[in-house]
Formats: sequence, structure tokens, C-alpha cells
Amino acid sequence: MGMELKLTPMALLFMIICMLLGFTIAIGSLISMGGELRTEALSSLSIPTILVSILDPLAIVLEFAAVIMIFVEARKMGGVHRKLTSLSLCFLIAWLVLNFGVFIPISLMGLTSGSLSLVRIALAVKSSAAILQYIIPLTLIYGLASVREKKLLLPAAALTTTGNFLLILLPIWSVRLTLTRLAGMMLIYRPVIEVNYLSQPYLTLLLMGYIGGILYMTAYISAYFRLRRSLISHQKGRPTWNV
Repeated sequence: MGMELKLTPMALLFMIICMLLGFTIAIGSLISMGGELRTEALSSLSIPTILVSILDPLAIVLEFAAVIMIFVEARKMGGVHRKLTSLSLCFLIAWLVLNFGVFIPISLMGLTSGSLSLVRIALAVKSSAAILQYIIPLTLIYGLASVREKKLLLPAAALTTTGNFLLILLPIWSVRLTLTRLAGMMLIYRPVIEVNYLSQPYLTLLLMGYIGGILYMTAYISAYFRLRRSLISHQKGRPTWNV
């Protein structure tokens, strides 16, 4: 299978940067909290809040750009790659809709009314939506991945999805609400979650997510350099890449 891929290598680089940003947020937050999540201790100036507010929007933009770029180029190729990239785009759109169209409105309703059930439903929606985001790196390049890269992508998807999904899901059942004053005037309920990530089963799930992320990144770095070399060879008039 051979053709010149101009956008895909850059898109893969965007995804690699996106993954690095995710690692920075996760590891930076974990270290700053001493391995324990206590939402009551978080403030607008706490390290986890700063990392998420600055790096997370950038990661989302990079991921969306990468998916669009690969999808546009995959339309010229057809076959399995085109179908899987179309699925990736659908997953990303669904993730955005579930987060901004379902999770945020239900969360606000629950926090303003003091409904613990609504807050738990919102968090369940968020954890379910996260599954889509964890699968996107698999479907995005599986159709053009080499055999070695496919062997990395499959366990990466399994470990990342299982570990991170359960990390988000399990604390939902222990969440409670506390009344707090917002901006010195308005009273609003605030979700309180306490998780010790150094205890089981959270430590195992955390390691699963990290290992899966490293496997994903390894596959993407391999694919980036392979397609980059192929693009340079094509520009010099030599044969294109092979899967």
C-alpha cells in the first residue's frame, strides 16, 4: 500500500504532544497531591487546577486537529483506514457532546439543587465518555499501522481504557456534597471526593493507565518516524512507505 501522506506525520506529532501533556497533568497532579486526591484541598491556585486549566484545553485542540487531519487524508485512501478514522471522528464528537452537552449541565443542576444523584449521574456520564477518548488513538492509526505497531496499540487500548475508566468510576460511589459560598455571596454545593491512589485497587489501575499510555506513545512515535522517512523518500523520488 503506497501513497504520499503529508498531513498524517504532523497529526501523529500532535497526538504525541497531546499524550505528553496528559502525562504531565496526571503525574504532576499526583506528585503535588502526595498520591491522594482531596477535592476540598483544591483551589484555583493549586497545581492540579493550574495544570488542567492550562494544558488540558491545548491537549483537546491538538487531538481534535490531529483527528481532522488524519480523517481528511484517509478519505483519499479508502478501505479500513478510512472507516476507522471516520469512527475516530465520531468518537471525538460524541465525547465533546457528552462532556459539554450532558456532563456539565447535569453537574450544574446537581450542584445548585444539592442533588447527589444528579452529581453521580453526571460523573458516570463523564467516565463513560472517557472510554471513547481512550479508544481514539487505537482507531485513528490502526488502519495504517505496521504489524509491530498494531501489537502495541491493542494492549495499549485495553490497559488505558480499563485502568483509567475504573479510576474515574470507582470514586463516584463515595462522593458527597458540601455547601460552600461562591464568590462571597452565592451558596452552592461542592462535590467532595477523597481517593488514595497509593492504595489498592487504585494503584494497580493507575499503573495500568500509565503503561497503556506509554505503549500508545511508543506506537505513535514509531509510526511518526516511519511515515516521516517515507515522506522524505517520496519527495526524493524513492518508493513510498509500506505497511
